[in-house]
Amino acid sequence: MPIATILWKYKKWIAVAVFIFLYLVQIAYTNHLSGKLQEAEQECTAKMQKIKDDQQKALIDKQNKINKVSADYEQLKSEQRVITETKIREVQKIITKPVYSNYCIDDDGLRIINSLITDDTS
Repeated sequence: MPIATILWKYKKWIAVAVFIFLYLVQIAYTNHLSGKLQEAEQECTAKMQKIKDDQQKALIDKQNKINKVSADYEQLKSEQRVITETKIREVQKIITKPVYSNYCIDDDGLRIINSLITDDTS
């Protein structure tokens, strides 16, 4: 029997075998692409997590710097308040002296006023 006759007789089975082979090749290729997609997704997730961690660290560093500047400002403000309150008390003591009954300023009062003008803390 010639080969053409054999092929013609089993053409349905040959077609089914070819389609099954193509189907298996397609499944294998799809699995291969799926694996690559999962790998790329993991890399992307890792990069996003690294960026997030870096931004969080930068935010914490900036917040620490801001807190330090704020603490320094509050410390300076407190020191200035103490100096101002001290000078106010000194002025009140000087004002109660009898020298002011004639609207004059004595040496202590002049020294305090001049130190306020020149911002001398002594």
